[in-house]
Amino acid sequence: MIYWVLFLLARSVEFLLIASEEMSEMKSQVSLLRCKDYRLEDVHEVVKRSFDNLGGLGTFAKSGQRVLLNPNLLSAKGPERAITTHPTIVIAVARQLQELGCEVFIGDSPGGATQGVKRVWNNTQMSDAATTVGATLINFETSGVYDKSVNGNLYRLSKPLFDFDLVISLPKLKTHVLTLMTGAVKNNFGAVPGVRKAEYHKNFPKANDFSAVLVDIFSVVKPALYLMDAILSMEGDGPSSGEPKTLGLILASTDGVAMDAVAAGIMGFKPGQIPTTTIASERGLGTGDLDQIEIIGERLSEVKPKDFKTPSNKFWKLTPRFIIRLIEPYFWIRPAINQELCTNCNTCVENCPMNTISADSEIPTFDYEKCINCLCCHELCPEGAVFLEKSWLARRIGR
Repeated sequence: MIYWVLFLLARSVEFLLIASEEMSEMKSQVSLLRCKDYRLEDVHEVVKRSFDNLGGLGTFAKSGQRVLLNPNLLSAKGPERAITTHPTIVIAVARQLQELGCEVFIGDSPGGATQGVKRVWNNTQMSDAATTVGATLINFETSGVYDKSVNGNLYRLSKPLFDFDLVISLPKLKTHVLTLMTGAVKNNFGAVPGVRKAEYHKNFPKANDFSAVLVDIFSVVKPALYLMDAILSMEGDGPSSGEPKTLGLILASTDGVAMDAVAAGIMGFKPGQIPTTTIASERGLGTGDLDQIEIIGERLSEVKPKDFKTPSNKFWKLTPRFIIRLIEPYFWIRPAINQELCTNCNTCVENCPMNTISADSEIPTFDYEKCINCLCCHELCPEGAVFLEKSWLARRIGR
């Protein structure tokens, strides 16, 4: 009798060990497919294949559910500028949800929302997309907030991201002068309504600290599914003043960290260079190691462009701080305004978290002694008039 008890116990332990090994070998999956343009028929097909690569949209969405689509609506600009998620992506996902019997809603908190959310909806063509599919647009600015505490920080986040049955994030693949890239993790910053975004920039001006804030928010919002618009991406000094770059790709995953890791590889970043990916991976919120990611569809090496432009301040962001402090008097990068492009709309003045930009002159002026280099002005300028001014040494080293 004792023999059989010991035998069964040994077999149970063996079974648990095998199961544990199999679990450790499981990889996060990222669908990576080509989609050359925004023709609705093509986008619809590739979006469906993307979801099929993850087990099918029906694995996540069920008939009767209320589903929120969360695109990137950073600025009130047309989709040809590559600043926001293209409306065709939203239409394609919405229609496939409706085929499953879901009710679809669309929402985000745009940057510079003080000038009116409807203006953003109209200019980004989200109003047209919502009308096309019969979806409802949700105003995050007036929908109320929930208090969420993460790592000792209190975040007031828009209720819609927690009140719907399912949230699908639709980020845009772009460079970013503060966090180097913006994708799935940073798209959740849209959970922060209105001027509170500026408060987080003010309180956490350093790239790594601000990235930790983004990961905090990501950890509590964390949509069930991500689909990234990388058909027309942005290179250079994104997320709003860079240059459109055609990649012809759509990515999908249940792991936003893994998706960002693959997207960073496409853009030419090395592992460990994107702080949001590194921090989120270290916290166990997803997989940031490309070796632990199963890419379904195209090979990363085959879709990676040879000439993708990363942010011009990349050297500054990746250089250890103690070295920067030594050369700071001679090496600086700061926001400045191109007078020919500036329309004096004062968006930069209204959204500066430190109130260091003045509207008293012909064009806004900076008080650089108070500037924390958060680059909110660069991110939110609707005309792309804010650029990165560099010292002689910064121009030489950053080549």
